[in-house]
Amino acid sequence: MNCIRTGAITAALLAAGLASSGAAAANLVVNGGFEQWGYQGGTESAGLGANAPGNGLLTGWTASGLNILFVPGDPRANNGGAAVNFRIWGNEGGAGDVANGFSLSPSGGNYIAADADPNLGGPIRQTVTGFRPGKSYRVSFEWAAGQQRGFNGPTQEQWFVSLKDNANATIGSYATARLNNPNHGFQPWRTETFAFTATQTSHLLTFLADGAPAGVPPFSLLDNVSIVVGGVPEPSTWVQLIAGFGLMGAAARLRRQAPRNA
Repeated sequence: MNCIRTGAITAALLAAGLASSGAAAANLVVNGGFEQWGYQGGTESAGLGANAPGNGLLTGWTASGLNILFVPGDPRANNGGAAVNFRIWGNEGGAGDVANGFSLSPSGGNYIAADADPNLGGPIRQTVTGFRPGKSYRVSFEWAAGQQRGFNGPTQEQWFVSLKDNANATIGSYATARLNNPNHGFQPWRTETFAFTATQTSHLLTFLADGAPAGVPPFSLLDNVSIVVGGVPEPSTWVQLIAGFGLMGAAARLRRQAPRNA
């Protein structure tokens, strides 16, 4: 009976530890999949930023430059919106298209297409809250690279990512590889991850697409942005796990020491 009780207590402690780890891993980024969006009024399109056509709104984010929200399956904004008439090579499947391996975001749903031309591009930003100063956090995102339909020539694309504090000091940064894209090409989706240590309860997260050459628009695509606490369990979780393993060891000793009935 004692062993059964001990096992039950141990299981409960282990479950509590796992639950604590799961709660700590909540995504701090609002609308990291870009699913919550709308219009400011006027022309219905999903253009975001000063250089983008239309009046798109993206919950949790601000944008400048030329950033287009792709909304697959929505007739108002599919491929950037009928009013925008924006296309990426390979994503129509109709006459005159190219078979370059283009695919929608592996996470499904919406994604950002950002002009990587430094003359027209601009950042998308979010002030992320809920950090604990001194804790390590993990940033991850998915991205791909393509070229605007109607233009020709090889291109290059990448993303620069940064986190800043209230004094505008950079406390975390990351640059993806700079991809070489052939004429009318597409570079498939991939996942990037990096870590940083929070210094305050909120930080400004910025994504900036960069590429070349100007005038044959290189585009960097983005989806599934997340920031979670680092992979090391919380100290309280370790205490619970150690306690559980200690009880398991005690139960084993009791079994060895218990007298046998004649």
